[in-house]
Amino acid sequence: MEGRGLVPASAQPRRLDWSAFVVDARSERRENRSLRAEPQTDLVSEITGLTASIDRAAAATKVTLAECPPASGDDDPRSRLAEYKELSRQLNALRERVALAEGRNEGPMALRAELATLLFFARTLQADADRWRSAGEEREKELQRQRAAARHEQESLVAERVQLALRRDALQSTILRTAARMARENRGECRKTVPVFTLGDGLTVCSVAVSCPRRGFRFAKLWLVTLTRSHDVLVRRE
Repeated sequence: MEGRGLVPASAQPRRLDWSAFVVDARSERRENRSLRAEPQTDLVSEITGLTASIDRAAAATKVTLAECPPASGDDDPRSRLAEYKELSRQLNALRERVALAEGRNEGPMALRAELATLLFFARTLQADADRWRSAGEEREKELQRQRAAARHEQESLVAERVQLALRRDALQSTILRTAARMARENRGECRKTVPVFTLGDGLTVCSVAVSCPRRGFRFAKLWLVTLTRSHDVLVRRE
């Protein structure tokens, strides 16, 4: 009777240790925050890297355009200048797009996606600027070769004209000496006459007529000191 209202110790309900649950819950929240922080840190790092890569590509494009302006001596300077202006316009547009993307505050994931697209554009623009520069350098080399060839041709023409002038002087001098000797021997006179032989532009050789007037029973005589087709001196009695 006395023990009817007692409950054995083994049958009493066990009290839960809530402090353990609190500790576990706090640990779980810390782990969740850590998991969320790591992707967030990686995202910021990616955005920073994308921005730096865009800046490098834009800076390289700017240097290329600054170091290789359109040559005024190009045979088609308007085309080169038009390409230069278009590349400069796209470079300015790239910078504006980056500033707009950073100022929209649409969240880091949207910013990362926008910057990735702009990086592709920046690298394409840099490659276009490099090709534009290479084309200009090749064109300049070609122009230099053409100028060198033109100078060489001009120098050759000058040297050829000098040689022709020397030959003209030698032929004319031979004709004059021959005519003068004949005039002395026959007490005659000489004068330049036709035919006139052309050796080059403005380079001509005149024939010389030697005439001896009639004296006593002697008849008047006339000779022509001229050139053959092969430019040999020829004395012909007229």
